[in-house]
Parts: sequence; structure tokens; C-alpha cells
Amino acid sequence: MENQRVILGLNLTSALLVLCFLVISTAFMIGCSSAPKRIKVARDSVEEAYELQKPIVVNNSKKDGRPEWTKKTSYEEEGHVCFSGGFMNGSDYSVTVRCANAEALKAAVQAVSQFIRVEFSEYVHGPNTGASGVDRYVEDGIATFVESLHLQGIRQTEIFYEELFSASIAKPTFNVWVRLEIGKADFLKAKADAIRKLRDRFSRTGELEAKEKAERLLEELKRGVHNEARRGA
Repeated sequence: MENQRVILGLNLTSALLVLCFLVISTAFMIGCSSAPKRIKVARDSVEEAYELQKPIVVNNSKKDGRPEWTKKTSYEEEGHVCFSGGFMNGSDYSVTVRCANAEALKAAVQAVSQFIRVEFSEYVHGPNTGASGVDRYVEDGIATFVESLHLQGIRQTEIFYEELFSASIAKPTFNVWVRLEIGKADFLKAKADAIRKLRDRFSRTGELEAKEKAERLLEELKRGVHNEARRGA
């Protein structure tokens, strides 16, 4: 009788062990089978978040509907020299127009500044850095050129603007482009005034080669003014 109880106890223990093994095995298999699903869900969530946050291309140069003149900083057209400038994301329309106007004038100034450097760098003595070399004279030439531009009658001829609204700031902003225009003869006169100012300074500082170069350029500019006047007559 005692032996039967021992055998019965062993059988119950074995049965419990088998049951536990089956439960653990089932749980393991279920966990393994669901792991790829959890990984896929996590990956899909990451990809969705990336798609929501990545920048969206709303326009490009091939679809740009802006006027062609807004895409060029300077050009000649029918006896006139034109300069354009733009200012983006301005909060006030009038101020943005003035900023765009300043950018267009800056384009004219940069063109003449580069002209002076190219024409005179090899003639002015001293290293061309800081306050030495041709840079010593550029400021004088540019100041005279800008003053002469206004005297000769550079004027604003066209404005193009875009009004934008952003939900994040809840108010409109403006992108503005401005076109300035001056007759080519008047533009050449303004350049000549700048070169004349430089010639006089070269003479005072003893830069004789630079002075001679300035005099040659003045003659070329005078001929250009004369030719433009004849075309306009």
C-alpha cells in the first residue's frame, strides 16, 4: 500500500512537471511569434513620424512663377540698365519694399565695386588687403557712384510681392522683389563720376599708373555715353 502511494505521488509530480513545461513552451512560442509583429509596428511608427516631419518641396526653379527679372540681379534692356533685389519673410509690407529696394541698389554698388577692383588692382601699389591696395580707394569711388546714381535718376520701375500666411505665427509675411532702372547713358555717367573721383585721388597720392588707367577708362566711358546719346536721339 505504501508503495502505491509513492508511485501515485511520483506520477502526480511528473504530470505537474509536464504541464509546466507545456505552459512555458506555449508562452515562449507565442512570444516569439508576436515579436516580429511588434518590430514591424515600431518600424512603421518611425517611418510615419519621419514622413510627417521631413521637409516638403513646395516649389522649384522649373515651376517658379515669379517674373524673370526677379531672377537676375543686373541686366540691360532696351537702352536701360536694370538691377533687382529681394527681401524675404518681412512682417511689414512697406518696410519689406524698402529693404528690397536697398538690396537692388546694393546689386548696382557691388557691380561697380567689382569693376573698380578688377580695373585698378594691378596699378595700385601695396598689398591688396585691409586698408591697403585698391581697397583704399573703393569706398570713395562707391560713395561718388551712389550719389551720382540718384542725381542721374535711377528709379523703381516694378514691384513683385508674395503674401504668405503661416499657422505657426498666425499673421502674414511678405516676400518682395524690386526692380530699379536707369538709362544706360546715365549709368555710364555715374561710373565716369566715380572714376573721375578716383583719378583725382590717385593724382594726389602719386599713384601715376593708376591715374593713367583712370584717364583711359574715362575716355572709354565718354565714348560710351556719346554712343548711347546718339542711339536715343
